[in-house]
Amino acid sequence: MSDATHYEPDEFHGLTNSYQSEDQLVVALDFGTTFSGIAYAFANGNKPDVISIMDWPGLEGFQQPKVPTLISYDGKGAFTWGGQKHKGDVVQGVKLLLDPDQPRPLYLPESTAKSDLKRLAKPPVEVAADFIKAMYQHAMMKIESQIPQEYLRMCQKEFVLSVPAVWSDKAKDTTLKAAKQAGIHPITLIKEPEAAAMYTLHTLQDRALTVGDAFVICDAGGGTVDLISYEITQLKPTLELKELVPGKGGMAGSLGLNKRFEGAIKSLVGEDQYFHLRKSRGFELAVQQFDRSVKTAFRGDPDEDYFINFPLAELDDDPANNLVANCWNMKGEDVKAIFDPLITDIERLVDEQVNLVMVKRMSENHPKADEIKAIFLVGGFGSSEHLKSRLEENHSKIQIIQPHGAWAAIVKGAVLSKLPQEASIVSNQATRHYGVSALRVFDPRNDHGQKQHYDASTGKNRVMMMTWYIYRGEDLMREQSITFPFYRTLADGFTNDQLIFKDELIQSESKTAPKHPSPTTTKTNCFLTADLSKVDRSHFKKRVGADGIDYVDVYYDLVITMKPAVMKFSLEIRGKEIGSVSANYD
Repeated sequence: MSDATHYEPDEFHGLTNSYQSEDQLVVALDFGTTFSGIAYAFANGNKPDVISIMDWPGLEGFQQPKVPTLISYDGKGAFTWGGQKHKGDVVQGVKLLLDPDQPRPLYLPESTAKSDLKRLAKPPVEVAADFIKAMYQHAMMKIESQIPQEYLRMCQKEFVLSVPAVWSDKAKDTTLKAAKQAGIHPITLIKEPEAAAMYTLHTLQDRALTVGDAFVICDAGGGTVDLISYEITQLKPTLELKELVPGKGGMAGSLGLNKRFEGAIKSLVGEDQYFHLRKSRGFELAVQQFDRSVKTAFRGDPDEDYFINFPLAELDDDPANNLVANCWNMKGEDVKAIFDPLITDIERLVDEQVNLVMVKRMSENHPKADEIKAIFLVGGFGSSEHLKSRLEENHSKIQIIQPHGAWAAIVKGAVLSKLPQEASIVSNQATRHYGVSALRVFDPRNDHGQKQHYDASTGKNRVMMMTWYIYRGEDLMREQSITFPFYRTLADGFTNDQLIFKDELIQSESKTAPKHPSPTTTKTNCFLTADLSKVDRSHFKKRVGADGIDYVDVYYDLVITMKPAVMKFSLEIRGKEIGSVSANYD
């Protein structure tokens, strides 16, 4: 433990003194499903070193860039985390509970999300905040012990947190809330495979890279697998990339291997024995052995033998299934059966991404349309030799590369994303359609069968229709702003409260954007509250309606600015930012 002054997160953000400094401390957090890490760099104009926190509580004597994402509460509000000795009910995979609506593949055991939620001592966002705060405070103590306090005080601080690319906007918003509760604010988000791309290109150091090269990033972690593809658009003075096609992914992470291994044990020993075994230390050690030894060693050889021990479990011998003296002799075929559904799913995701890239570049008559430079495998599961060999069989003409230090690729890449001399992403692909619904004059040719609404102020029938402002697959430039025009009609004499409007941002995953909202093709992304109560009323337009009543038309624009992983909302009238807007994803 360092003797340096310890700062609570909010106190650390508030550190100031009379010096002005261009030096900057960038701190990145990778809050993972199974493991989490923190890295940092001092951006002081030179080529900065990106440093991972390698020492963690409970893992003394083991230097590693990540700590297990485990937390347990003692019933009195106190908790242990990471590698510390846990006494209470240990919670693993709390990150996945931040996006419980993420589709689960059929090959995984039935979702335990509801039972997991009941086991938590508090809501998932608060549990995540506790873990993030604990690892953050530990990391800051480590940084403080290495750097003169006065220099640390005058550095500008920037914080970045990685999130899966496949996550919903709601899950990203929940993650931001967890970080804020942990005292880390303001903080920006970055998509995990985007961070991995930053790290990968940094390690290549421009070797054999040319403008027009395309590559695929496969970020296979503990909970999710994300795919993103990029093309190099510029090499000098700095490397620039554009995203080629919408990213894809799913819940094919390595935690699924553990779940399937537990299912294999249940099939091996039967329901009755499994019920008692599940609560034993022997079961915990067996899962740990599979996680740390078998998963990493397996290379797809069906004739390889692996031995899983269940100390003091008193299991019935079953020689026919290779279970003798509390030891299961797993054959390579047994391990392959656990791996196969996840590997097949990842192969499918990679195939889809590769095909989409080639089709798009062919449609553009790209000179390198039939060429993808490499597929980069990163993340904990990405280090699997079995996964690498399977992808090599499917894509013999594309080099499959596992960059050195790929386990820490995301958190280090997140740091690099904030350093000006590093590569930058100039555009992304929209992964879904975004728009709003509004009443329009009924058109019998296009609106047949749609519910009609009579509008007294115009004397016409109207129907609810979609207006799409962002289309799936559209190129979105970084920091690009997209304007959503709105207007409301109020009877003259309205109150200030009536100038607080709620609008629905709607999304659709359909291939073609639908004309009308419906439960099957569209769903609410978030509710946007636009507050114009303090806006000068001279901005509004008065008119007399068809019914002879005085009305006021309130015109305003909701503006979405594209950030690395999220959308920022603002409110404008006649091109000037005015009033306020907030987004609610609940």
